[in-house]
Amino acid sequence: MAPTTSATISVQRIWIPDDHPAFLQSLVDAPNNPASLYLSVSSRSLVIYVAPTSTVNIVSLPHLSVALSQEHNSAIALKTFLESGKITKVFFDARSPAKILFEHCDIALVTCFPGRTYIHEVQLMAGALRKSDTAREWLPGFDRCITQDSDLDFDNLILDRAHGADRADEAASFDMRILHLPILWRKYHDQLVECRPGIGGSFWVAMIREATRERLKILRGNEPPSYDAKRGWDKYSIQTQREIWNDDVFMDSTTHGEWFSGDFLGGSEHWAQYDVL
Repeated sequence: MAPTTSATISVQRIWIPDDHPAFLQSLVDAPNNPASLYLSVSSRSLVIYVAPTSTVNIVSLPHLSVALSQEHNSAIALKTFLESGKITKVFFDARSPAKILFEHCDIALVTCFPGRTYIHEVQLMAGALRKSDTAREWLPGFDRCITQDSDLDFDNLILDRAHGADRADEAASFDMRILHLPILWRKYHDQLVECRPGIGGSFWVAMIREATRERLKILRGNEPPSYDAKRGWDKYSIQTQREIWNDDVFMDSTTHGEWFSGDFLGGSEHWAQYDVL
């Protein structure tokens, strides 16, 4: 069941370094199962929606950039958290946010591979759950996912703008679609791990992780030649990767988990890392 969203959403501007201790602690303390932190980024701000507390935090990127250049401990701590904290951070599409954070604040979003990743992209999750290989070639847009899979009704929400987040302040505005992300993430994640015939399962967990790793190459300015904002997995690439995956599964089963090839080491411990995204 998808998590419910509180009828009241608190919206607050975060000033680094002034608001750092309580703000960062709220991120560090956020539970990881299900995911708690949902992010979006524009040239003006980093927005972090903490779903369990129904709080939207708006961090000024120009202020954060200045604080980082002045080596404020609070700014460095936030940068470290975003880069390496082992707490899941959910984006719809992480590519543009990663590029902006890298260019404005030298913050490098990275994802661990092949182990569990802490950057989740709802767009890839939705694309992977389509029922045919042909349909997975084109990625769904944010609005389409919301229309099809979110039951959040903005008419029933109250935005409590406090702590410098006045509605008239353009810097305190944010893309309200971020409020749909907890519902979409939970729905898609549950379907992925359910492993129904033809969709989800360990193979697609691995495919999503690899795709996120490739997509985040853009933050270092070395995007793949085949980069396409709308393209997912074509039928040929799926078939190729599935054959490799099935060969690994077969060799692992016939050698009772003692087969080693390159970076691949079989056994139950290896396969368990694909039980969750």
